[in-house]
Amino acid sequence: MSLSARHSLILLWAPVFFALLYLSFSLLMFKYGPIDWPIKNEEVFWVLNFSYLVMFFLGFCLAIWNRPWWVDRERVLHPRDFSVFFWPACVCVFLVVLIGHRNLTMSSSYVPTTIFSDFLTGLISPEKGYVYKLSEEAKENFSGNPPVTFLYGALSFSKLILIYILVAGWPKLSRRKKTIGSFISIFPIITGVCVGTNKPIFDVALGFSSIILICALIQPGFERLHFLKERFVIILMTLSIIIFAGFYYQHTMSVRAGGLEYAASLSSNSNSKVSEIRVKPGFQEYCESSGDWTLKICSLLSTGTIYMTQGYYGMSLSTDVPLETTYGMGHSKFLLEALRKYLDIDLNPRTFQHKIDDQWSATGQWHSAYSQWANDVGFAGVVLVMLALGFYFGGVWVSALIGRNDIAICSIPLIMTLILFIPANNQIFNILGSFASFVVLFTAWTGCLVINKFGRCANRRGYTC
Repeated sequence: MSLSARHSLILLWAPVFFALLYLSFSLLMFKYGPIDWPIKNEEVFWVLNFSYLVMFFLGFCLAIWNRPWWVDRERVLHPRDFSVFFWPACVCVFLVVLIGHRNLTMSSSYVPTTIFSDFLTGLISPEKGYVYKLSEEAKENFSGNPPVTFLYGALSFSKLILIYILVAGWPKLSRRKKTIGSFISIFPIITGVCVGTNKPIFDVALGFSSIILICALIQPGFERLHFLKERFVIILMTLSIIIFAGFYYQHTMSVRAGGLEYAASLSSNSNSKVSEIRVKPGFQEYCESSGDWTLKICSLLSTGTIYMTQGYYGMSLSTDVPLETTYGMGHSKFLLEALRKYLDIDLNPRTFQHKIDDQWSATGQWHSAYSQWANDVGFAGVVLVMLALGFYFGGVWVSALIGRNDIAICSIPLIMTLILFIPANNQIFNILGSFASFVVLFTAWTGCLVINKFGRCANRRGYTC
C-alpha cells in the first residue's frame, strides 16, 4: 500500500526516530551527565542497551513493511462523530477520577470534602501531601474496596476516550459540554497537586498533546491549519497544562529533592555497598562558583538527570544476578502486589529488584523497565520484548496515521508514556489504571483488525471498526 501525499515518509518514520533519539539521549546523560553513576558490568550494560534499541527499530520497520495489515483498504476515510458517546464517557471518567482521587490521596471518603485545602497545601508545600501519602498513618486509615477498584480499572480507558471526543469534536460541542468535559478530563491534575506528585499532571498533558498532534497529522495538509484554528481554546488549555507541569515539577523537586546534595544521599537511602553516587566534582564546583541562577539551573539539571536515569543504575547492578522467572508477572508491580494480597503468592523475592535491595532499594528507588521485563524473560530475552514493542508501536502508528483507527489514536498516549519511562520504570504496567487501559485498548485494537479481516474474507458487511 503506497502512502498518499499527505502521509509522507517523514511522518511515517518520525515516531521511531524521536523514540530512539530520546532513549539514546537518556543513556548519554547516564554516562556523561552531571551525576557520577558507578556503573557495574559496564560492557554488558552497553551491549544490552544497544541491542534493545536495534531490536526496537527492527520491530518498527517490520510493522511499516507490513502496513497493509493495519489499514482496511475498503474503508472510506472520514472523520467520525463520537458526540453521541460524550455523556456516557463523562459519567465513566467522573467515576474514575473520584475513585482515583480517593486512592491516591489515601482518604477515607469518595467525596473529596477537603479538596480545596489539600490543593492549596499541595501548591505551596507539595512535600506535605507527598510525605503523608507514604506514611504508615495514611496506610492504616485507608481501606481498599475490591469491587470499586475493579470498576476503576475497567473504566480507566475512558479518560483517553473522553479526551479524544473533546479534541475530535470540539467545534461541534456545546459550551456546556466543552466546560464539563474539560474539567473532568483535567481533574487528575488537582489530585496530583493534592499529594504533591507530578505523574497525574504529566499524564493529562501527554494525553491531550499527543491526541491533538495525531488528529492534526491525519488531516490533509491544507486542512491542518483550519483544524488547529477551530481548536484554539483546547490547544491553549493544553499548552497551559504543559507549562504548569514544568513549573510544578521544578517546584516539587526543589522541595522533595536537595538539588546538588540529593545525589550524595542516594547511597545512604538505598543502603548501597558500591561506590558513592555523587554529582561530578567539576560540575559541582562550576555551579557553586557561578552565581545563584546558575546554581538553580544546575540543581534542576542534576535532579532531572537523576529522575531520568536512575533506573539504568539499578539495571547495571542486576545484570549479573541469576534469573528466577516470575512466570510473566514480574514486569508489573500491580500484578505482583495483587498476587501477594489476594492469593498469598509472593514472587517479589524472585525479582531482580529485591535481589539487589541491599545495594539499590527495591521500593525506594527506580529500576529501568528493562529490569522489570527481565524478571520474566531475563536480560537477553528483553531483546524480544523490544522487538514486539517496536512492532506494536509501528502497527498502532500506521493504523492511526493512515487508517484513522480511533482505538489506535487513543492508544498513542499510553505507548508514548511507556517509551518515555523506559529509563526509569515500567510506568504503564506498574499502575492499575494505565495497566487496565492498555489491556482494554490493545484488545479492542487487535480485535478490530481481526474483525475487519474476517469481514472482508467472508464477504460480509458491517464488520469494519
